[in-house]
Amino acid sequence: MKLRRILMSITVLMAVNLAGADVLINEMLANPASDWNGNGVVSGMDDEFIELYNSGNESLDISGYVLRDTVFRSNPGEYVFPNGTVIAAGDFLVIFASKSGVFQGNDGDTIRLYDPFGNLVDEKAYNSTVEDVSFARIPDGGEWSNSTAPTPGKPNQQSAV
Repeated sequence: MKLRRILMSITVLMAVNLAGADVLINEMLANPASDWNGNGVVSGMDDEFIELYNSGNESLDISGYVLRDTVFRSNPGEYVFPNGTVIAAGDFLVIFASKSGVFQGNDGDTIRLYDPFGNLVDEKAYNSTVEDVSFARIPDGGEWSNSTAPTPGKPNQQSAV
């Protein structure tokens, strides 16, 4: 009986870890100069965003995942995704700094995404930023690049920098 419980626990943990491989940090805007959150006000910290992408073929529940900045400009500098946070297959989830408390430094930072068990799922480190130029995986889920056309919640697009 104990062996069966252990095997079931291991199976569940493996499924969670495999599912976590489908969620990626897909785009980050650390130095906004435009109204990216659509509230009618341009505010550097409030318009910063981090976009996650579900590269998998099934919806993914990221309840309990943690988004963290390593410089900790706010306390504690992390955001725990609430219960019921689901990203549909091939879809995006945008998190603005005004909601998450995860702020990106204009002069460098590292943003990390952890699963509910504390395992690192993805991260993006950078040294400096330019206004309204995002770090974006192009194509979505691909290699990191810079984009002068940020696309929160939409497919990333290549642009000249």
